Amino acid sequence: MKRRGIYIFVVALLIAAVCGIGIYRRQNLKKEGRSDKDITSIRQNTESPEGSSIKKKQTFAPTKPPVPDKTAAPRYDKIISHGKIQSYDNGTIVLDNAAYELYTYIESSAERYAALINKLTKSLDNSAEVYTMIAPTSVGITLPDNKRDKVNSSSQKEALERLQKKLSGRGKFVPLYDTMMRHRKDYIYFRTDHHWTSRGAYYAYEAFCHTKGIEPYSLSSYTKTKVKGFWGTFYSDTNQNKNLKADVLISYHPHSKKLTMKYTTATGITAKAPVIADASDYSAGLKYCAYIAGDNPYTVIRNKEIKEKTSCVVIKESYGNAFIPYLADHYRTVYVIDYRYWEGNVTNFIKKRKIKDVLLINNISMTRNSYLIGKLAQIIL
Repeated sequence: MKRRGIYIFVVALLIAAVCGIGIYRRQNLKKEGRSDKDITSIRQNTESPEGSSIKKKQTFAPTKPPVPDKTAAPRYDKIISHGKIQSYDNGTIVLDNAAYELYTYIESSAERYAALINKLTKSLDNSAEVYTMIAPTSVGITLPDNKRDKVNSSSQKEALERLQKKLSGRGKFVPLYDTMMRHRKDYIYFRTDHHWTSRGAYYAYEAFCHTKGIEPYSLSSYTKTKVKGFWGTFYSDTNQNKNLKADVLISYHPHSKKLTMKYTTATGITAKAPVIADASDYSAGLKYCAYIAGDNPYTVIRNKEIKEKTSCVVIKESYGNAFIPYLADHYRTVYVIDYRYWEGNVTNFIKKRKIKDVLLINNISMTRNSYLIGKLAQIIL
């Protein structure tokens, strides 16, 4: 009888423990605002934003448990939402007053992209330093934490780690994920557009300076302007979703006063423009064109305040536009090539002008887009 009493007592303890865990888990789910009825679906067919490609979510293969790190892991601010997700067929979602583009990691595309960077680095044969910058997008940084398992989007942290490992190591990789996560509560991405803001681009510039070993200007040292009423690509991609809140174009202007910029359009017309224009009179959907006059095949920015013959070439898509004005303070000449429209051999271009710094800027969605990778391949011969 004594042994039977002990057995009953142990079973009772086990049942109590299981019930306690269940209650604890339910309380936590409620606290985090998670719900199985979290997503409403809106059927809408529109053109996807730059770099988008709607495919089945790539799942990462399981790996061995990591060795415990005695150093403290990065701690980021939590973002929680109690809103409902509206999902569109073009890979865009709306949550609260902001929209996001879902991201899918594609291994074969990542390999092609990395192979192109490695090819360019090798072709320059140490005559220039190649910097690779892959910008995470808003869905990987500012999407609320308690909604991540509700959307079909790959981990951008893991994707960036994989992409970096595919690079040869002969160039320099500018890490951006931790940088952007540390500022995820700042206004670093637009709500109605797929680009980062000028502030988000600043943190990328800061990371580039640290990688290059130069001192960045402080954010507070810039002259700042604001233009209200920006409605970007997400606004049209969501059929002008009424929950979205208009963006403000906050720009941080270069310190140098002796800057000139010339750009050549796709039709061959050459024109002058300020590095950052006043977008007050621009239409609501084109205010991002304030940065380096938008997307043009070829642009040259010259800084007469710098006497040394320093130069840099930026090979970019439109994420580079808000970033490039920060570089204007550090080089006598900044060449800008938008590989989607420019035609030529970029290796010959760099060698002919004896350019020492080469910077490739792409948002992470580009690295899974076969068409854009093909356009980049056309100039890396």
